[in-house]
Amino acid sequence: MRSDGKFTLREFVIEKWEINRPLSLIPFGDVHRDSPAHSSSKWEEFLAYAKTKPDAVFLGMGDYFDSFSTSERILMSNPLIHDSSRQNFESAAKLKISEMSNELMDFKGRFVGLLSGNHFVQFADGTNSDMRLAGILETEYLGVCSAIRIVFRGLHGTCSVSVDVFAHHGKGGGQTAGGRLNAVEKLAQIAEADIFLMGDNHARGAIPIGDKLRIVGGGKNISIRSRQSWIGRTGSFLKAYEPGEVSYVVDRALQPSNLGWIEFILTPRRSRDEGEDRMTVDIGSIQ
Repeated sequence: MRSDGKFTLREFVIEKWEINRPLSLIPFGDVHRDSPAHSSSKWEEFLAYAKTKPDAVFLGMGDYFDSFSTSERILMSNPLIHDSSRQNFESAAKLKISEMSNELMDFKGRFVGLLSGNHFVQFADGTNSDMRLAGILETEYLGVCSAIRIVFRGLHGTCSVSVDVFAHHGKGGGQTAGGRLNAVEKLAQIAEADIFLMGDNHARGAIPIGDKLRIVGGGKNISIRSRQSWIGRTGSFLKAYEPGEVSYVVDRALQPSNLGWIEFILTPRRSRDEGEDRMTVDIGSIQ
């Protein structure tokens, strides 16, 4: 299996948020922190930017490390590999996890969770490097795919409103701008959500995909409303076409990675519509 194949359901509650106060949702992934082609400058830029965003929560999209790919994990499970060699690999992986967790520690408590990708270390005890990173950062391990509800609770007294995110580490897409986003849009055939996200192919961008009608209320208060959905590819921190460096991107003549991350702005709103008190969340994006 390419990934861990795990699906999770997650509720992330934000208490006592204010109406009209924006919250940034920042997905990041495909860091490939231990790859020779890792862009340390772009990663440092991301960390510095994140520190300027006190009103932000973060969602990991997987592939935080380059080691190991699916085929490499199969090789590592070979019983002919000595226990001492396996222990050496695990020790090196633990050091990499420690280094990355130190870089992300400033944001502990503000992680919605960490998805897993198709690059991770599988430990002998059944855990993997993404699980361990999530444990250190005291957040949820979300598997390769997760349905996430972000709840703003305590608005205007006891009122609450939510945003639904359907996130998958991803699978490859086409080479055109539309093709790279098509795979994300297809997630809307699987689930109802406000935001659909994928990483994996190192493309970056977010667009609205139009409104859908949804029935709300009941009895005399039943009505129908439109609600907009967004799709996004969450970028990468892995360079390509570096002089002297070997890369599958070069081998397959693929486009270079679109380095960086995307950001959604979630703003709870209150309005009155035909005498009804309504709570909604406006969604916008920064790229």
